[in-house]
Amino acid sequence: MQSFQHILVGVELNDEGTQTTSGSHKALTQAIWAAKVGGGDLVLFHSTYYDETHEALEGGSELVHQGFSESATKAFEALLNEAREAGVDARLEFSNKRPWIDISQRALRGDVDLVIVGKRNETEEDGRRLGSVSTKLLRKCPCAVWAVKPGHDLVQRLVLSAVDLSEVGVRVARHAASIAKAHGCELHMVHALQVPLSLQMESGRISDEEFSEQLGKLRSDAKDQIREAVRSEWPKDEGLTIHVGKGAPLGTILEAVAHLDPDLLVLGTATEGIAGVLLGTTAERLLPRVDCSVLAIKPKGFVSPVTLD
Repeated sequence: MQSFQHILVGVELNDEGTQTTSGSHKALTQAIWAAKVGGGDLVLFHSTYYDETHEALEGGSELVHQGFSESATKAFEALLNEAREAGVDARLEFSNKRPWIDISQRALRGDVDLVIVGKRNETEEDGRRLGSVSTKLLRKCPCAVWAVKPGHDLVQRLVLSAVDLSEVGVRVARHAASIAKAHGCELHMVHALQVPLSLQMESGRISDEEFSEQLGKLRSDAKDQIREAVRSEWPKDEGLTIHVGKGAPLGTILEAVAHLDPDLLVLGTATEGIAGVLLGTTAERLLPRVDCSVLAIKPKGFVSPVTLD
């Protein structure tokens, strides 16, 4: 698998502060898998930050719980033991800072290259909302962020990658191929074909047949580029399906998600050199509208609005 060497998983307590949440455990399970496959180490991270209310790592606000109960302490220790018994080099760390700021600063220092978070509230009516801290991490944390969505049993049967053939798009495709290969599952790539302005201008001067032929070549070239991008991770074409749609990326990706029902969507976020206040138009609008888990890869030139000061 395209390896992450330093993985941080967010673990959170329930409203009463007596035990860790089921979303935390799902995130940990995913983190253990990633650490074992990639040979990385693991930090179980919990923030004790609060003012009048406690900002939950997995979204929303809840009543303050003063300190850790004996049962909560045992629950944290149980998660840590689970990781260690799986053969993962793991440790538990606490912070009194806002979780998304502390985690982003750790990534800026190079201490973390993958953050995995779950979501506490798993009710059906709330299933599409990522949670405030998860969204902030996806927007602002400079490293990759894996958000494990509610109800996911963590068995990857189908991985979908949104590929735009940019630098980050190629890395997105390779990460998706690597994860699908490690799971032995189906791999699908979706690409929104943007018809060049030159061809659009020619469309009124050439026949429909010639236009279709040129469009077909663009589709074929895009598929070839995607296959070549993942060749090191996916040397054969078997098990790989590439979907090339024409039109806006958002609609193309949503159509693929609705049709394929993936367990994991891998996509790139933001544009190079722009502070990550927004993920980028497509990703920003897409994330709240998908039910699957999401792995967001940042471009190499991503600038986080969080600083080390």
